[in-house]
Amino acid sequence: MTRTIPAGRAFGLTCALAAVVLLGPNLAKADFHMRSPNEIDLGEIEVEHNGASTIDKAPGKGGEASYTAEIGTGVTSWWHPEIELDISRNPGPGMPTQVQGGTWENTFQVTETDEGWVDFGLYAEYSHSSLKGMADDILFGPLFEKDIGRTTQTLNLFLSKGIGANQDSHGLDFSYAWQSRWNVWRQLSPAFEIYGDIGQIDHANAFQAQQLIAGPVLMGNALLGPLGKLKYEVGYLFGMTQASANGTVRWRMEMEIPF
Repeated sequence: MTRTIPAGRAFGLTCALAAVVLLGPNLAKADFHMRSPNEIDLGEIEVEHNGASTIDKAPGKGGEASYTAEIGTGVTSWWHPEIELDISRNPGPGMPTQVQGGTWENTFQVTETDEGWVDFGLYAEYSHSSLKGMADDILFGPLFEKDIGRTTQTLNLFLSKGIGANQDSHGLDFSYAWQSRWNVWRQLSPAFEIYGDIGQIDHANAFQAQQLIAGPVLMGNALLGPLGKLKYEVGYLFGMTQASANGTVRWRMEMEIPF
């Protein structure tokens, strides 16, 4: 059975992390990657790569890309930290691909898996920018997951805020992500995902000015014996608003290595 955070400690952790986000002095954006409260495994090293690239002929939309390299492990049965290297390319022809900075990610499992109405966890990250004139930022929020029949429903809700003199604004940004996965076959299963960002919560952008993309994803995993497990995902997300690129290709690969 998975050990979880005691209720009192979970409440204190929630308040402390929320205070860091709300009181911190650019806006953080969630990766195109669903976060599950149930992916904490002791005795494994996880090496992960996430990538995304936009497709659009309009100026300022096509050609944007992000790539990450991550490594992490379960420190306890309820806490999984990761260190991430962030590489990106701004939209437009001839833009350079460069190291953007690094991120410290933390996933906390609060409830026992499948023992309540919904599985619940917390996620928090701190991103440091290596680019001149760019702010650091903090992102925090709850993770929800529930199995319904042969499907798994996952919901991420995030608040983010820039830190330091180079921040674009002083407000809180709200973003969300939802995935519905049909557990057909362990090696390959279909899913549908939505990623959105409304902008600052105190004066949200008009709908067409918000970032909103959605589309199908294929995902699965392969057991590699003593080498561990390889997880993989690939999807194509369609722009649903004028502010979003017409298409975004996203992919993810993760190697779970026992030790």
